Amino acid sequence: MAITRVHHVGLVNGDLDHARQVLVEGFGLAVDEHRSPLPGRTGYDGTTILEFPIGEMYYEVAKPNGSTSDAAKFLESTKGRGGMYYISLASSDMAGDIQGILDRGGRLQGDWDGQGPVCLDPDTSLGLQIEITPEDNYFPHPHYKGNGVCMGMAHIGIAARNPHESRSFWSTILGLREDLRERSGGGDWEERLEKDGSDPDRRRGAADDPVYILEYPIGGTVIEISHPTTSDSGTARLVASRAALGAVYHHTAPYTWNVHRFVDQAVAAGMEQIGSIPPREVSTRATGWFHPRGCLGMLLEPWNRPPGVEHYHVHN
Repeated sequence: MAITRVHHVGLVNGDLDHARQVLVEGFGLAVDEHRSPLPGRTGYDGTTILEFPIGEMYYEVAKPNGSTSDAAKFLESTKGRGGMYYISLASSDMAGDIQGILDRGGRLQGDWDGQGPVCLDPDTSLGLQIEITPEDNYFPHPHYKGNGVCMGMAHIGIAARNPHESRSFWSTILGLREDLRERSGGGDWEERLEKDGSDPDRRRGAADDPVYILEYPIGGTVIEISHPTTSDSGTARLVASRAALGAVYHHTAPYTWNVHRFVDQAVAAGMEQIGSIPPREVSTRATGWFHPRGCLGMLLEPWNRPPGVEHYHVHN
């Protein structure tokens, strides 16, 4: 398996000036003008795109230039709000990875030219738009890394119906390795369904939905898949309404060394915070949340959990 990392996260938005304000003033990122010189360049579906580096990957924001493209239809389906449209996974062996995906039951969306990027058929990727793209060893010039508040992507959040379907795609078809040491919510899936369904005191809220989590590390980030264990949580409602084939993109979690500074600059840029975080005097460790309404249609979780023993490996 030669999938090396998440190459980029693709967003669709109808206003690139607003997207630039949110990602530059709110996140502290910068436009990579080497790759997407202003006022923008043509991307897939005839869209105009801007790229904002974040660690080893970037956010790609695409503005449709017509009404008939898939990107335009996605924008219309969100009533103009936009949001996460796809993720792109880098491969250092495209031929081997594509053949492996096909051999294990996956399908492609259209024909592959044998060289460039190709999208998977959503019918075999739980409804998720996923692109496989040749590894280009992307590394932005330091000038385009922004103000340094966001250092990379901690994880990309997906909401899905159940972990059996998720493992069938991410483990079997894509061939990725699940990180069994990381949090899964405790117990197995069936135990969690029974426990959470009968617990009247379980916590509720944007960050506290009862879910069963699977994690797949890819390069310097993690694919975090949350499976609701009740029917009345926000995640459960999202899955019921938008995961007709099994899964839907949920949020991104930029890693920031200073969540309080991120929150301050994001709120000043007009982003809408959900809840609050402990004051600096109480804790410098925090996890924030921002509503999709003020964040290009994307739920956001600025995050600075410390590394633990599971991140340390002795190499013999």
